[in-house]
Amino acid sequence: MAPDPASRSPGPRRLGLPKAGRLVQRRDFLRVRDAGRRVSVGTVVLNWLAPSPDARDGSARLGVITTKALGPAVVRNRARRRMREAFRLLRPAVIAPAWIVLIARQSIRDADAARVEADVASCLRRAKLLPAA
Repeated sequence: MAPDPASRSPGPRRLGLPKAGRLVQRRDFLRVRDAGRRVSVGTVVLNWLAPSPDARDGSARLGVITTKALGPAVVRNRARRRMREAFRLLRPAVIAPAWIVLIARQSIRDADAARVEADVASCLRRAKLLPAA
C-alpha cells in the first residue's frame, strides 16, 4: 500500500542562497570588479563593494566565478559549491551589507571544504566584513 501523499513531508529544506542573496547580472560583477576592493587568501580571491544607497536589500549578496582554466566542469562546479557553502555558513555573521564576488584560484582543486571555508572567512575578516576572531 502506497503512503498517503497528503501525509508526506515536503522533503529536505533547501539550504542554498535565496535569489535575492545572489549577484547574477554581468553589470553587477563588473561594478564590483571596477569600483570595489580586492583581497586574496589561499584558495580564493574576494572582491567586494558596498552597495549604493538605492539598493533593494541591505544584506550581503554573493557572486561566484570559476574559469575554465581551473579544469573540467566537474572541478569548476565543486569549487562553486564549496565557495557558496562557505559563504552560506558565514553569511549571518557578516556585519556590513556588501556585494561580494568570490573567485576560485587553482589551489582550490586540491583543497577540502574546511580549507575553503577557512580561506573565505579569512578574506571576509581582512575585508572587515566579519568581526575579528
